[in-house]
Amino acid sequence: MAVCGAAVLALAACGAGESSSGASGQTSSSDVDAARAMVQKYSAALTSYPEVEPVSGDVASLAGKTVWYVPIGAATPSLRLFGEGMANALRNLDVDVHVCDGKFVPTAIAACLEQAGNSGAEAVVTGYFDYQLVPAAIDGLVAKGVPVLVAGAAAPEGKTNTPQLAFDDTTEAQNLAQELTADAVIADSDGKANVLYLGVTDSPALKGTADHTVDFFAKRCPTCSVTRLDYNTASIDKVASQVSAALIKAPKTDYIVAELDTVTPLAANGAQSAGFADKVKFAATGADVTSLQRIAAGDKQFANTGFGGFYGGWRFADGIVRMMTGGVPVSEGAAVRVFTKDNIGGLDLTPAGFASNDWFGDNSFENTFLGAWGVK
Repeated sequence: MAVCGAAVLALAACGAGESSSGASGQTSSSDVDAARAMVQKYSAALTSYPEVEPVSGDVASLAGKTVWYVPIGAATPSLRLFGEGMANALRNLDVDVHVCDGKFVPTAIAACLEQAGNSGAEAVVTGYFDYQLVPAAIDGLVAKGVPVLVAGAAAPEGKTNTPQLAFDDTTEAQNLAQELTADAVIADSDGKANVLYLGVTDSPALKGTADHTVDFFAKRCPTCSVTRLDYNTASIDKVASQVSAALIKAPKTDYIVAELDTVTPLAANGAQSAGFADKVKFAATGADVTSLQRIAAGDKQFANTGFGGFYGGWRFADGIVRMMTGGVPVSEGAAVRVFTKDNIGGLDLTPAGFASNDWFGDNSFENTFLGAWGVK
């Protein structure tokens, strides 16, 4: 992203970049113990969620309205799930949700936002792209009186939340999920991992998350070495060959870690081509169906950290409900869980199981939100 320009997303001309950082110190037993403790803590199912303060506006007046959800790319299962969770939540208020796929391309995202404004959307929730990517399109909606919740992204400097334009920043939870995946690798390797890390440059937020993860490895595991390979979704078909080349250049690699688990099958193909199929283990973040199925099958992937999209969809729904009734988002918290062979045995590893909160814990949060909205 730094090469192609911070305001540009997913341009095919922007290829992958590679950088390496060797071991620079000694990982202590306390570092490894701390990693194991975090993995154990977040392996448990969730049984409690943050409280949500009551909405002061007229929630009943929202019945019959339509909210548009515009994710950066609906091809990513977790981003689709945010929309499904939001639709599930808003159905209780007789509010419809319409999804328009941003396709990881700025022009497609801007077209979705323009279409929402021209089609009578009463509100818009975006999904995991920065305001700076399409500011004119977002501002155009606001000028038409359409509230916009920029979900999954931080507010740019000088912007504060209003009922017309607000930001639901999930950076803290995203970073936690990445840290837990790193902790799983550190614990599994006893603090001696040689990592090929696959970072995503589709947005400044995703690039920032990758930066954070590499920094976390350096702090938590000085003995570990990390080679970073960056890619964007528009050129994802090149990942297998890039992984193969990176492994040949770094023959001691024994772990491949993906910022987003959708790339893991391609990375596995690259490892196969390089003759590393039996030399590397895989870990990732995202917790889609195929990733957990690979863990269950013992297919070289041993860990995945999920950032629960179903709960996240309810959180985003709460934010837009508040904006549509004259308030601003207030809800916090996230459903984050580490999945390994030790805790997935009883899970329904199917698309139906994925499209719920069942992998993460109970659904008590639904009544919490409904209570805040005045729905019995």
